[in-house]
Amino acid sequence: MFRSTVCGSETGPASELNQAYNLTPADLYNLNAKFIENEKETQFRSYLINISWSLSMDGSIKELTATKICVTSHGTVRHFECVRCSYTEKFQSQTTAGNQRWQFHYTGFPVEPVTNYFIHAYNLPPANINEDSSSKSLSLISPGCNDHVMKYSKSCIEEGSLWDPNITVCKTEAEVEVNFTTSSLGTRYILFICDTEDCNDPSEKETNETRTSVKLPVGDRSNNIIVKIIPYFPKCQHDCPRRTGTLTTCIQNYSNGANTIDLIGRYMCFILVAIFITVCVTVAVLCFMKNHETIMKRTFFHHANLHQFVKVLVIYPKEVCFHHTVLTFAKFLHDSCQIDVIIDMWQKRKIAEKGPVQWLAAQKEIADKIIFLCSSNISTECDESCYKNIGNHKDNSDCMFALAFNLFCSDLKNQSSLHKYIVVSFNEINSKDTLPAALKICPKYYLMKDIDNFCRHLSIQHSQTNGKSTKKVSGWRSSIRCIPTEEYSMGIKDNGEETAAEECNSTRLLMGLM
Repeated sequence: MFRSTVCGSETGPASELNQAYNLTPADLYNLNAKFIENEKETQFRSYLINISWSLSMDGSIKELTATKICVTSHGTVRHFECVRCSYTEKFQSQTTAGNQRWQFHYTGFPVEPVTNYFIHAYNLPPANINEDSSSKSLSLISPGCNDHVMKYSKSCIEEGSLWDPNITVCKTEAEVEVNFTTSSLGTRYILFICDTEDCNDPSEKETNETRTSVKLPVGDRSNNIIVKIIPYFPKCQHDCPRRTGTLTTCIQNYSNGANTIDLIGRYMCFILVAIFITVCVTVAVLCFMKNHETIMKRTFFHHANLHQFVKVLVIYPKEVCFHHTVLTFAKFLHDSCQIDVIIDMWQKRKIAEKGPVQWLAAQKEIADKIIFLCSSNISTECDESCYKNIGNHKDNSDCMFALAFNLFCSDLKNQSSLHKYIVVSFNEINSKDTLPAALKICPKYYLMKDIDNFCRHLSIQHSQTNGKSTKKVSGWRSSIRCIPTEEYSMGIKDNGEETAAEECNSTRLLMGLM
């Protein structure tokens, strides 16, 4: 069963001393004590005395009611204090449940630096008068202010344990100059200069400065000089810990005026060197810019042009295989020519939000080119592998193609934006004539035969409503040889705008009937 104690201060003798007992408990089995750091978070750090004891294993333990502990300290002041630790319950067994001795401890006596502590403990009720008294005793000596914990205690701090004077000692021909940092604890300091033989008369310094200097005569003393500083603090008065400084190497300044002139000269030299370096760097930069002005301009404008990509809207009829033709063509434009490609299948959500007519009108305005794709021979494999995965995409693409053709016819009537339209086919021999005849007025390219002319056409400078700007296909090599095709030339010469307009009207009528 668990046993505990309740400890409290007891200044006078124990009440059990006033009467006799038939049975009294045996003496403590052992008594131990040590210093432990106070774990309470305070402004200062300190030690406490931790006292532990164990009980004898015999039948007299049943008579035990309390243990009294008294501590006497001998230091700067003498102090005596006792605590009584009463056991909360009567002992029913000589040992604990684990067959171990009963052990208890108490922590609470504050510790002062460099102090002797005499600890005396005995069980209650005590032995009767004229009987052997049973008690245990021990002593401890607390560490001084140099201890890593004790130096942060209130007593040590008031005696200057944290004061670091940072002493420097400089010897000239006839005197020693001592510089040190003062403490906020006091303003009076006594200085001694000592060598291997003796010390000179003390010199007292009283100051409120944070850093102070004292000059002391030394005569013909050797260089083995030691300076001792004894502070006067209210806590320790004339018995405060002293600090020591040794002679250090110093630079003697014979003339303050000469030193000031030398310092100004150094600053002026540094400033002139800095100005010279700045002027040289500036001239070099200006010369470089002047010699490379043309190259810099070309590089700048070329870099700006690279970021103005051409936007292309791709329109295709339902006969064109979307996966094998449209996507491959779009990937080529994006990867090889660095062109922004617009395809209806990639913007289904925007088409659903705006409607196909509004979406197509908006894309026409932002696109630099509008490409109508011609269909090639579509294999059975393409029908089975592609179209079954895209559902009603055939109908959607046919609807979008009709809307785009109507926009073309409107532009043809209004004579606006015709430069945007291009026709592209991938098979010159087997290409089906599925596009409306009105589109023959547009430039037509066979890929990959006319790839050079096609990419050059995309890189032509375009005029915009908000001013002049150039857009180029930044990934294309202009050194590739360009050969215009015969059908392309014929398409431009043989189809006049009037014929195209008539065919446009008939084609739009036919699409409306469908």
